[in-house]
Amino acid sequence: HGRKLSYLGPGGLTGRTASFRIRDIHPSHYGRICPIDTSEGINVGLIGSLSIHAKIGYWGSLDSPFYEISERSTVVRILYLSPGIDEYYKVGAGNSLASNQDIQEEQAVPARYRQEFLTIVWEQVHLRSIFPFQYFSVGASLIPFIEHNDANRALMSSNMQRQAVPLARSERCIVGTGLERQAALDSGALSIAEHEGKTVSTDTD
Repeated sequence: HGRKLSYLGPGGLTGRTASFRIRDIHPSHYGRICPIDTSEGINVGLIGSLSIHAKIGYWGSLDSPFYEISERSTVVRILYLSPGIDEYYKVGAGNSLASNQDIQEEQAVPARYRQEFLTIVWEQVHLRSIFPFQYFSVGASLIPFIEHNDANRALMSSNMQRQAVPLARSERCIVGTGLERQAALDSGALSIAEHEGKTVSTDTD
């Protein structure tokens, strides 16, 4: 709930007068505003959620992290860029295609450049996404196999997860995405042990 964005409020829009163009997804939202996690009903597209790694920049802009691709240095460097800056870079996705199966080299990759999706050679890529779930919110990132789900059902699932209550008897989820631990740590409501150990039992007291 602490990573919400809203067009509503004093000086803002209303659910009855907002056009479809304002509610729609924009290419600059990539890695900054989740394309799935929004309100249902009349406020759809007017209330959104920050992506899982997005942060507020120095000048108030929404910044998203990227890996810098450099042939001169082997040091991994992460850059936080605003929407107006990353438009001038060719941003490659995490997946790639190998032209020669005997030599596993990343040669042709899908990339974004000036708000368009292209397929270019790896040598032309300037930046790379740091995480496959980078453009989703925390709620959407906890949905297993979200890439195979219908978008409407993913929207309902991400909203329902915020209404969940703790279990009387704690259990691990059968199927997860791997981000459950990070979501629990970032919630601020989790006790963190100072030393390594094993959890024997838990209760609600």
